[in-house]
Amino acid sequence: MNKTALHATILGLVAFATYVSALPPSFAFWDTGELQTVAIILGIAHPPACPAFILLGWLVAHVVPFGEAAWRVDLMCATAVAVAVGVLYAVARRFEVPPIVAAICTLGFAFANVTLHDATRAEVQDLSLLFRTLAIFFAIRFYDGGSPRTLFVTALVTGLAGATHGIALLLVPSIAIVVLARPDGRSLRSGAIVAFGVGLGLLPYAYLPLRSAYVAAHALDPTIALGLAAGASAFWDYDHPATIANFIRVLTASDFNVHSGFAGFFDIARYPAFAGAFDARAGAAYGPPGAALAAVGFALALWSRKPIAIALVLAAVAPVPYTESYTELQDPDRYYLFPLWCAAIAIGLAYERIAELLVARPRSIARTAMTLGLVVSFVVAAPARLEIFAQRNDRGAARYVADFKRLVPDGSIVLAEWAYATPLAYAAYVNHDLGARVVVAASPEQYVAHYARWLRARPIYIVSFDDALALPGYRCRALKRSPYAVYSITSDRAHS
Repeated sequence: MNKTALHATILGLVAFATYVSALPPSFAFWDTGELQTVAIILGIAHPPACPAFILLGWLVAHVVPFGEAAWRVDLMCATAVAVAVGVLYAVARRFEVPPIVAAICTLGFAFANVTLHDATRAEVQDLSLLFRTLAIFFAIRFYDGGSPRTLFVTALVTGLAGATHGIALLLVPSIAIVVLARPDGRSLRSGAIVAFGVGLGLLPYAYLPLRSAYVAAHALDPTIALGLAAGASAFWDYDHPATIANFIRVLTASDFNVHSGFAGFFDIARYPAFAGAFDARAGAAYGPPGAALAAVGFALALWSRKPIAIALVLAAVAPVPYTESYTELQDPDRYYLFPLWCAAIAIGLAYERIAELLVARPRSIARTAMTLGLVVSFVVAAPARLEIFAQRNDRGAARYVADFKRLVPDGSIVLAEWAYATPLAYAAYVNHDLGARVVVAASPEQYVAHYARWLRARPIYIVSFDDALALPGYRCRALKRSPYAVYSITSDRAHS
């Protein structure tokens, strides 16, 4: 093992140990709870369904012999980010960033607030980060050596990135720039290698129609017994991609306003705002000096006109217009994980160039002062980062489920809004401790047309954000109003 690989491994292990020590012990709310549930039961997540995450999450959850199942999925994500941390150091060294500076920039990324937040929970962008960084790493290795085997691995991990999340499509131009910069990268043989590698990487998408058909054929989704259409509810068979039309619907995430994100690329007038948004995220991660160095580093990379440097800049900025324009994105910070990874390398590039220009003083003094300034910038950027370790004792979702079971009798039909549905799904499908309660992830109004029929056989309860819920034709009796509302639903006719 050469020095670069050794140092990268050490930095990755430091990050891994930190992330693991901060992992929550159990299942969670929101999308985190969904990913934990779906990965363990081999379900289908909300579009774009993230099949590579689900399959790898299932493997990890069933192979790792310790920890709660939800924790094991979190562990996979921590591992993915830790490997990406090590790759960052290796790529920074390829850009001739000095070892000590490359290490500081690597740790700056590893312990930035957004990285710590995402690396310590089930988050699809963690695995996407891993595959995208590996694609950059192997593309650069192909650029240096031209090995067909390296080209195949580049294509494979690019395909896996696409099978994890569609945002990886924005990396394709960067990879193409690096590969096509070599004459042998433009050969028919190379084209065939790329096609085969990418196709193999995208193969997890075949899981969606196959699993959807199996779930439907074996009636694994209990909401079907309520008369809901296949794919109408989440977790087991979201959007039922067993049909061609529904598969395309999931693949393109047409349930969501994704075109708003792509429209951002054509909104030229907003590009200064996009640059400001990236700068703000870089400042939050690395401090204002770090953000300034990142901007200088990207400019220097473009000025160099080297294919790998241009590719790095394009990879960093390509997700920004989409992220800032996507109207349904509730947590845009996670989409900046990969751009901030690239920014850490740019900081190292700027540092080295500026250090070379400081010839008026002894270079050792100038470098020492700059290095200390960089460390201070990284540290003060996130003074509250240690608070992330408090989640090691967070069992809020488990307490919520216990409270829910106390309020809602067995055999009930439960409609829960998304944030509150995901822990219930985990309790029902992974822990199997909700009895005969059937959980439907839906707004209170979404299936109101079914209520009259359902009430003839079962009681209905709703878990909602709304602490003053009203449904025409039904009486909503509040059993709990804070911090979430639980209602018992009865027909007005029953009270007339």
